[in-house]
Amino acid sequence: MSGETVRVGGRCVALDQARQWIWRYFDAESNRAAAAAAKGRPYAFPIYDRMDTGSGPNELNDGDLLAPVLLNVAPKLHAVLNLQAVRPDLEAVLAAIPERLTLQDAVASGMHAEPLRRLGGLLDGPAPLRGVGGTILMKIMHRKRPLFLPLYDTQVYACYCGPGAQYPIKKSPQRTWAEFLRLLGGAVARDLDEQPDTWKTLMRCAPDDVSVLRVLDVVAWNLGGGLRVHTPEPADLSDGAEQ
Repeated sequence: MSGETVRVGGRCVALDQARQWIWRYFDAESNRAAAAAAKGRPYAFPIYDRMDTGSGPNELNDGDLLAPVLLNVAPKLHAVLNLQAVRPDLEAVLAAIPERLTLQDAVASGMHAEPLRRLGGLLDGPAPLRGVGGTILMKIMHRKRPLFLPLYDTQVYACYCGPGAQYPIKKSPQRTWAEFLRLLGGAVARDLDEQPDTWKTLMRCAPDDVSVLRVLDVVAWNLGGGLRVHTPEPADLSDGAEQ
């Protein structure tokens, strides 16, 4: 197994290294101990993934809108107010996505395009959501559909967007959020479909209630953070975050 690799977009890492990342990230006891220790740096599991806000699967209450804080992305006041204003639109997207629908199945049937287009369209509109980019939006929405909606931040961008032939998404300053999220969904699904045994191995390193999209995001966060790149696509497409 030591010679095997895992690919996320245009970047690869040894499978053994990725397994270590997953084990560390999803070690709830170690994260709680780090939170209590002086200068400890806990990861966001399980508090982000299992936070109970009291909302239903198709609902977003104010607690849900603040979930990105647990991934070290703090929406500012104007961002929360703008998210509240489009809450009905966000909940309508959730209602249109079956709870058990996976991103891979949705891509295979073409069902992924419309929900991702609708989400991206909220960022592209004539009155864009001030203070809200793809990072905040997808960290809110992923918790409600963890099988379907991928997370996004600068590290994910660095894995999937680049100038080389190995990157599945080419940089384009004219690309809209609606188009980008559709392309990202397709690229993530291909990574999962083309390396099924690899992702099964990594899933065994995480708790049973963690989705493969969450596991992929942890690998992408480590891989994409290895190279500091400036990737504006368009103006705020690479709004960054730590986990």
